[in-house]
Amino acid sequence: LCFLMAPSLGAWRDVEELPDFSHMASMSCQERARHSVCALQDVASSMSLPAWMSRMNAACFAASLDFEDVCAMANQHPFGPLVAEASQQIHQETAMVVLAGAMDFGSSWRDELRSFHGKGAWPTVKQGVESLSSLCPDLNAEWLYSLSHKAMAMHLGLENAEHLEPFVHKLHQVVHEIGENLIKKHAKSMADHLMSFLDEVRGDKHAASKLIQELAETFPMAFQDTAYLKRLPIYFYKKAQAVVCELYERFHLLDDRFDFADIDLLTGNVDPLVIAVLRKHQVVRTTWDLARSLDANTDLTTGGAAEVSLRAAATAALEDMAWLGRMKGFPVTPVMLGNYLWGCFGKSEAYASAQRHLNRDTTFY
Repeated sequence: LCFLMAPSLGAWRDVEELPDFSHMASMSCQERARHSVCALQDVASSMSLPAWMSRMNAACFAASLDFEDVCAMANQHPFGPLVAEASQQIHQETAMVVLAGAMDFGSSWRDELRSFHGKGAWPTVKQGVESLSSLCPDLNAEWLYSLSHKAMAMHLGLENAEHLEPFVHKLHQVVHEIGENLIKKHAKSMADHLMSFLDEVRGDKHAASKLIQELAETFPMAFQDTAYLKRLPIYFYKKAQAVVCELYERFHLLDDRFDFADIDLLTGNVDPLVIAVLRKHQVVRTTWDLARSLDANTDLTTGGAAEVSLRAAATAALEDMAWLGRMKGFPVTPVMLGNYLWGCFGKSEAYASAQRHLNRDTTFY
């Protein structure tokens, strides 16, 4: 497999409607993601993008929200938390959280997974992560590298599921790359590598951003979530940011290495369900052609204009809506808002028919 390096920033200078975005080179990962997706909305029309954000509809939807409720739900894990073994130490639990983040994709396989064993993508992945971590709590590099495809299917509970082989194959590739790249860095295990890096950035005011960057560069198949859209670089880092957020929530009161000073700069965790909720409220708008494709359950291309513009529009919308919440005096963040839309709106019966976009090829959601 061949992965592109993170996109360069120079292309933004060629867009007449935008200022010189070369200053993005010195931004943190979170700020780079925020600036690129929000700036894209300003040129969506001139670029004839298939999806964009309506700021007016975002404001109207935000006005209908109970931001006190959003803030009250902030500490509730929307996806069902990982369960650590009682004997696990912080360094081992940290490794488990990062492995879970790396393997957390496959939402487009949810129907096939439920038909096979009654579980969606995240419960399936969660089972696999907890099984792997219980066997090797430190997540030894050589062990991850040598793990077979058959063993991966067994840990996931997907033996004899031939129609799910592509999903298992992607997960196996991600875990294999993690082991391979840890070996290249001369790291004995995932736990050793992560704690060594956290020691290096301890007390750094950009610690969260540096950890996001480290995850993206070391494990690109899982975390290098960037794309080009008509030569313009767009940054998401969705899963890497979610991992950093999870580590902060679990450990910042127990160990100051996890008390990231820049944690509030994270952008929202946007997946197909959050996008579907925002589409239902006309916050994320699409062309008729894209709407028909989504309604027909057509798989979108990873890095294609439809996929990237949908994700960018939703991420930008959460920024606008969170800002409106703060203007009302509530300490709401895009992360809180994304989780709230996912758990309180997306999982309610009223949104059961909201059409999520499909992309069975991606490893980013």
